[in-house]
Amino acid sequence: MTGLELENICVWLNGQQILHDVNLSIKKGECVALLGPSGCGKTTTLRTIAGFIHPQSGDVRVSGHSCIGLPPNKRNVGLVFQDYALFPHMTVAQNVDYGLRMRKHDRKESLLLVKEFLEMVQLDHVMDRLPQSLSGGQRQRVALARALVIKPDILLLDEPLGALDRKLRDQMQVELKQLQKQLGVTTIIVTHDQEEALSLADRVAVMFGGGIREIGMPQDLYDYPQHRDVMDFLGGSNLLRCNVKSVQSNGVTLTGPGGFEVLIENNNHKVGDKVLVGIRPEHLSIETSGDMSAESAIRGIVHETVYKGTLMEVLIKTADGEIFRASISPRSLDKLRVSRGEEISLVLEKDYLRIFKE
Repeated sequence: MTGLELENICVWLNGQQILHDVNLSIKKGECVALLGPSGCGKTTTLRTIAGFIHPQSGDVRVSGHSCIGLPPNKRNVGLVFQDYALFPHMTVAQNVDYGLRMRKHDRKESLLLVKEFLEMVQLDHVMDRLPQSLSGGQRQRVALARALVIKPDILLLDEPLGALDRKLRDQMQVELKQLQKQLGVTTIIVTHDQEEALSLADRVAVMFGGGIREIGMPQDLYDYPQHRDVMDFLGGSNLLRCNVKSVQSNGVTLTGPGGFEVLIENNNHKVGDKVLVGIRPEHLSIETSGDMSAESAIRGIVHETVYKGTLMEVLIKTADGEIFRASISPRSLDKLRVSRGEEISLVLEKDYLRIFKE
């Protein structure tokens, strides 16, 4: 069953078109992340779903029913903002109870619901305290309980973990994912944090220029993107400018920088075509000896190594001046005993090569 549908949504603000024919279908209970650079339309899409922005054309349907024309307070939508927007003069319990009071819930039932949802986020022991006495993670959980206690059809999260430090953010990602699955509420998360989107969502929609460029499951979107700008935006990437050297019955042979040559199963190109070959840094392996003319290998010298905690990033410079990045564990790099200026080869995993038009 469909939880939320956006159909051909167009939004103009101050004479400028912000959203261009946005189409999105989310299953009931599914969690979808809207990811993209600043100004791509993520928050505008969220605010359109909530009812704060009225689209010039298109439709917003929740559980099959159109919401166009309904004000925010008439849509059964839960909202969590980056700054949490808690009422400072109200206790934790009063903050969580606010939506129920606005909906004129039975008081006895409301008290039971407030207690239930505060227990769910492990904050029933601070229900009589004011928000300013809580930590950032606790305030985030209060805001989440307030959004969930009304049992919304749709839960909208706008950069919900952006104000937290890294360690607490990692912890809250796990808690938020478990809570969302436990309640089965249809959820949309707006974030600029790629790791947050990939770890929390069932599917990720990457937005550029007011539209959804590509949507898919996190691993598919990361490993097998269909668009160059999605690959470039989502995680690290290397892009090789290549030429089609020959066309065979079983594919085409591409040549590129650093002696790179590879046969791929593709019949959509002709000799002389220029293409871009994309590959993630973690899908490159480093060899210090062996056949330097091996298929799908790039020859070069170690330009620099950068320590990044769990990974080392090795920058390789080819004779043509191109720089490529490979990710490897510090221990594996130590075993290779490579040093700056040493000639090595990078072997690309063919299964992860992505071919784009230049």
